[in-house]
Amino acid sequence: LRISGTVYDISKINLVEKVKVTFMTGPGSYGRNDSGDATMDAAVLSKAVGKPVRVQGMRHDGTQWDPKAPASVHVSRAALDKDGKVIGWQFESKGFSRREFHRDEGSPERTMAGQLLGWPLKPIWILGVPAESYSFAKRKTSDTIAPLVERASPLRSTHFRDPGGPQIHFASESFMDELALATNTDAVEFRLKYLSNPRDLAVVKAVAEKAGWQPHVGARKQQRGDVYIGQGLAYSVRGGTRVAIIAEVEVNKKTHRVWVKRYTVAHDCGLVIAPDLARQALEAQIVQTTSRALFEEVKFNNKTVTSVDWQSYPILDMKDAPETIDVVLMDRPDIAPSGVGEGACRPLPAAVANAIFDATGVRLRQAPFTPERLKAAWT
Repeated sequence: LRISGTVYDISKINLVEKVKVTFMTGPGSYGRNDSGDATMDAAVLSKAVGKPVRVQGMRHDGTQWDPKAPASVHVSRAALDKDGKVIGWQFESKGFSRREFHRDEGSPERTMAGQLLGWPLKPIWILGVPAESYSFAKRKTSDTIAPLVERASPLRSTHFRDPGGPQIHFASESFMDELALATNTDAVEFRLKYLSNPRDLAVVKAVAEKAGWQPHVGARKQQRGDVYIGQGLAYSVRGGTRVAIIAEVEVNKKTHRVWVKRYTVAHDCGLVIAPDLARQALEAQIVQTTSRALFEEVKFNNKTVTSVDWQSYPILDMKDAPETIDVVLMDRPDIAPSGVGEGACRPLPAAVANAIFDATGVRLRQAPFTPERLKAAWT
C-alpha cells in the first residue's frame, strides 16, 4: 500500500477534503494486492452512510479479486532450407495488456470501487515479444492486445514479477528446443549456432559447463524405476541482463509429479556490486517462479474466481523446493549493472518444460505443469 497514492486517490474522487492515513505495517507484494482496493472501498462506503466504516476482507476475498497477471497465447513458426538450416522465424503473442491497471492505487480508476463508479481506465498498452539475438535470416515478431474487459468483468490484469516474461519465453524457448530437434541438433549447440550476441553466447556456454550438460538430440527418457530424469535449457534477455538456466527434473510415472531437483543459472547483469545479494535474489526468483511453473493457476467460472485458498490455489512448499541451485555470476566491470531482480523468472518455465520433454518425450504447451496436465499428455 502506498500512502501518498491512497491520499491522492481518495481526495481526487471528492470523497473527503482532508485525508489522514494511519499506516499499520503488514505484508507487501511484488506488484499489486487487495490493500489499495480496501482503502477506497472504505472511503466510498463511509461517504455513503455518513459514518466510519471498517472494511475487512478474508484471504479468499483478496485472492479472488486482486489484480492478476495477464493471460496470453502464443504461436510460433519457422522455415528450414533443404540443408536443415533455419532461414525464417515468426512469433505472435496475443493477450491482455500487462498494464491494464496501474501497479499502484494513486488514482480512482486504478481501484475496484473507482471502476464500478465509472471512472475510465487509462491503460498502458503493452504485452511483449521475445528480444533474444537469434540471427535467423528472416524473423518477424508481433503482439496483439485483447480488448479491455473492465466493463464486462471485474478481473484486472497488472504487473506480476517479470511482467509477461515467463509466459512469452515459455513459448519461445520451448519452440527453440523443437527447432533443435527438427534440425537434429543438440539444444545447447543450436543456440550457440544461431545466437549473435557474445554475452548471450557466454551465458549459454557457462551454464552448460557448470551443469555438466550432456549433449543429446531429442528426448532421452532416462529412467530409474518409476522416475524419469531429464535436463532442459532455456535462455533469455531482460533489458541488459542475460540469463541461461538448466533445470534437472525427476518425473514420477505413477503420480505424474514433477520435481525440479537442481537448477543451474548463469547470470550476466554487467557489473556485479554485491555478489551475495545477487545470489540470494536469484535463488528467490527460482523458488517463486518454480511455484508459478508447477502449481499456480487462476481458475474461474462465469460468476467468480474459484481458486481462493491453499487447496484451490496451491503454491510450492518445502518438499517441492529444489535440492540445489547453482549460480554462476558473470561479472563484467566495464558494463553498467542492468538489474538482478527479475531476469531469472523469464526463462525458467521453458527450462522446466524442456527438461520434462527430455525425461518423458511429452511436450507441454500450457502452464502450470500439474500432474493432471502431464497425465493427460503422457500416454
